[in-house]
Amino acid sequence: MQKQPIIKVKFEDVPSFAISGFFGGVNPNEGNISFFQDQLIPRESDRPGQIILDTIEHNFVVNVKMSPAVFKRMALWMIEHVKRFESMHGEIQLGHPVKKEEQHPPSYYG
Repeated sequence: MQKQPIIKVKFEDVPSFAISGFFGGVNPNEGNISFFQDQLIPRESDRPGQIILDTIEHNFVVNVKMSPAVFKRMALWMIEHVKRFESMHGEIQLGHPVKKEEQHPPSYYG
């Protein structure tokens, strides 16, 4: 019987991103999640000195690909963390996220 390999964790110089939303899905071959940051693009108003939010641009910062099994494990792991947080601090309010639906997965939230 083969001995289990030793697992070493290295967590140095890992990029960190603040994200606004995500896009992704899972199929029989792979799961993927792409994370984006919103860039707010204003424009000048007809009124002098006033600006208006004209466009929100989704700038994707990373696309993560994984097996369907890892995708599911990650979803379950995230749900467990949400349940633990909410049991200590109350329900996390979602507000009204923009949801764009396509005819087929992947799905998009932001």
